[in-house]
Amino acid sequence: MSVPITSHRLTGLEPDNLLAFLTLLGLLRSLGLIRPDWKPKAYWDFSKSPLRPVLTTCESTTEDMICAAANDGLKIFHQALFPFRYEPSKKEKPEKKPNKKQDKTASEKPRKALVTTLAHQRSLATRCIQATLACKPGTERHLVWQLRCDLIACSSVTAIRKKEKDKEIDTTPLELTSGNMAFIGAMFDLAERCKAEDIKESIFSRWEYAYQGNSLRFSPDEAQRYAYRASNPSDEGAYTELGATALSGLGLLSFPMVEAQKHWKMPAYSGTRSEGKICWPIWGCDGGKGSSLTTIEAMLRALPLEQTKSSKLYGPNARIAIARRYALDPSQPRYGNISRAEIEPISD
Repeated sequence: MSVPITSHRLTGLEPDNLLAFLTLLGLLRSLGLIRPDWKPKAYWDFSKSPLRPVLTTCESTTEDMICAAANDGLKIFHQALFPFRYEPSKKEKPEKKPNKKQDKTASEKPRKALVTTLAHQRSLATRCIQATLACKPGTERHLVWQLRCDLIACSSVTAIRKKEKDKEIDTTPLELTSGNMAFIGAMFDLAERCKAEDIKESIFSRWEYAYQGNSLRFSPDEAQRYAYRASNPSDEGAYTELGATALSGLGLLSFPMVEAQKHWKMPAYSGTRSEGKICWPIWGCDGGKGSSLTTIEAMLRALPLEQTKSSKLYGPNARIAIARRYALDPSQPRYGNISRAEIEPISD
């Protein structure tokens, strides 16, 4: 068993991999749900090669304690996803005689988009907000409803087309699932299957992409593994890192979509739904214990997408990772990929 310490180097998280960054955000959020008294923070260690993030806590912890707490946070996220795990049932004409032996779950399909219409988005958001306000702050029930509100905020937004009346729902550009893959349903399945040992392998060890099943395809290596196949992988599933991908669903909550004139906006993202760039900061500790999740989210919102203005928000030696979101088929913008990021210094 490892010795309790207050700083843990996360060996498995590479700085140029979007999945790794989302895993780091998901880890901080998950620990914040279960052990806010630890005050988890993170920074990137520039003094040691290769460049990796370091997790800090105000109390001495072991790797097993961190992974167990992170897995408990995933269980709360799993509860939040529970009502959205399957596609809504469609009203169809009843058959002459229903088959009593037929499995009711046989026709249920894992859910792709959280909302598909404006009316559905508004009614779901209203219900989640009212339920959140009705709960006592700090309770598990309150955390579940709060996560549902965050999930709605990051999954889709109202988009205005040519005319002001032409309003549609645009899903997040980070929805990269392809073919018959689900998105919300995949998050639910990953959170359900993930164990503490899977999280430990993902954050403290080199990635092997050994898990075969649902994937959110945030890693550029997953796109290559999925594309270069001799057979159709839709029935087999993709290969991914189970612990990292499960935590990345929580990390996605740090990228809410907001309405804007003629378009929509998302922190640290520029471009269209099918083609764009997403970036994230790489910061140091600057003599402290790193940055909290709230501070990192503030960095994302202030991130200079164009290296034309100076910024002192990230401290000395800070860098920026820029990855490309692209679609091989422009007519299918939902089915995208993420490139490996290029790391550049933030101009002074």
